[in-house]
Amino acid sequence: MKIVHISDTHIQDDPIMGSVPADNFRACVEHVLEHCSDADMVVISGDLAHHGTNANYAFLSALLQKTNLVSMNPRLMIGNHDNRETFLSAFPQTPVDENGFVQWVEETPRGHFLFLDTNEPGTHAGHYCTKRQAWLRAALENAIRQGSDAYIFLHHNPMTVHVANADQIGIVQVDAFQDILEDYKSVIRHIFFGHCHFSLSGSVCGIPLSAPRSTSHPNWPDFSGNKDRVGYGGMAQNYNVAFLDARSTVIHSMDFLDERKATWVETEADGWLSEDNI
Repeated sequence: MKIVHISDTHIQDDPIMGSVPADNFRACVEHVLEHCSDADMVVISGDLAHHGTNANYAFLSALLQKTNLVSMNPRLMIGNHDNRETFLSAFPQTPVDENGFVQWVEETPRGHFLFLDTNEPGTHAGHYCTKRQAWLRAALENAIRQGSDAYIFLHHNPMTVHVANADQIGIVQVDAFQDILEDYKSVIRHIFFGHCHFSLSGSVCGIPLSAPRSTSHPNWPDFSGNKDRVGYGGMAQNYNVAFLDARSTVIHSMDFLDERKATWVETEADGWLSEDNI
């Protein structure tokens, strides 16, 4: 399967940290439609709108229509900048669980895709309460019963990323969440998330994970230990493309605004470059 993973679009009219979210999102979608129209799924993993207002979601809905990303049926998830009720009023077709959280399971040719809701009103930190934890355990148990792999999508980082500003707004119940990951690591193949606004890869509880930068305003990873500052500017917006099969998971980061800088040359029959072409 080929998956396009977009995150942190922060749609609104005004610029944020020197970037125009709507313009960047349009450019991202144009790149996706040109180069990844064969993708099996597009996922936008939260912080869809900057303020979670009716106006923000109306703007996002119009962008999805005008750019024709709706033709790829993007899976829309919510993050800390989103408002659950307002989002659902704008996108009522989005699935919810029995407790009203915006989370659901899709059975795909590659396995069970689990889309989680880590939003908690009034805070930018992630929350995954006991009701949501029970839902996740049940979904993973069902995957095991069906002999299926599982892939998890969520907004917030499910582990410490060693950037103080980002770590103070990760998942509050991180120990309980990781207990679930530890219990079901044999079935979980990969975790996709966003929130931090910088590219990440690694593992948690032995499970590989990845995150793209924001399409709106990427941030610099800051290892100073200062939780009260954020660096931005000069880093390319991107989205990720994941290739999933039975034996491997491959993640590519696409700096969609920078492709115009590339020079394309023809190779020899064996795939190597002639010295005349470089």
